[in-house]
Amino acid sequence: MDEQPVIYMNGDYVPLSEANISILDQGFLLGDGVFDVVSAWKGVIYKLDAHIERFSLSLQAAMLNTSMSHDDWRAAIIETMRRNSFRDATIRFIVTRGVSTKVVADPRDFEPTIIIWPAPYIFLADENKRAQGIRLFISHLRAFTPDTLDPRYKCLDRLHFQLAKIEALDAGCDDVIWLSRDGHVAEGPASNLFMAKDGKVYTPGEGVLRGITRQAFIEIAAEAGIECIEANLTPFDLYSADELFTCSTAGGALAVREITGRKMPGAVPGPITQELDRRYWEKRESGADGTPID
Repeated sequence: MDEQPVIYMNGDYVPLSEANISILDQGFLLGDGVFDVVSAWKGVIYKLDAHIERFSLSLQAAMLNTSMSHDDWRAAIIETMRRNSFRDATIRFIVTRGVSTKVVADPRDFEPTIIIWPAPYIFLADENKRAQGIRLFISHLRAFTPDTLDPRYKCLDRLHFQLAKIEALDAGCDDVIWLSRDGHVAEGPASNLFMAKDGKVYTPGEGVLRGITRQAFIEIAAEAGIECIEANLTPFDLYSADELFTCSTAGGALAVREITGRKMPGAVPGPITQELDRRYWEKRESGADGTPID
């Protein structure tokens, strides 16, 4: 039997089979919790501090503050990885509002459930689709707006995302993005979107989660001398783009070969996508912006 991953649960390190939460946990009952995901490659965690900082903002905004400081989270994530055998990993850390002591829960009175869950590294697409590009779908569902649930909350409630993904898969596509209420391109369930046109790169600047990998690609584009513009984009812009790619912690850049039935006009992955992804993985291989596990 394969060795089980070791999970951090409320201060203890336990095998995955023993990492259980109550059915009364408000994260389970209500999706009341926040999370973040960081990755390790060859024993080095990429941009760990940036992920913890973003996670801390979600905790603060959701009034889910715990007794753990930035350094506590950092130490716990590293120690959890040290207790596991794999060094290429996807590491999810989660806080829920825990189990209420009352029948009718007072969300101000809680003892949080705290989880750090590492697993072997995952890519959002298999090897063939990473090489040939994915088919992307634009959902009829709309992104949350700041006057409902600000997209900067990286929260556990994913029903909206799941419905959009089901819609895309049923349409024969691999992944999905949605639009803002105003019809501007937003993001996908686990990734941000970039478009290349006439030698420049564009990415939605409003109504999106501030992806850590998104920011890394913006910085990498600058290093490569490629202008990157945060802009309001519409589906027409995507349909007439030279190149499209998504990016995420789970694999870096992922080229798009078709969007809602429109095929990309040139080679996929295109030259800009290839260049930026090459530079991204060079950083990962070199350990730049990384925190060693051992």
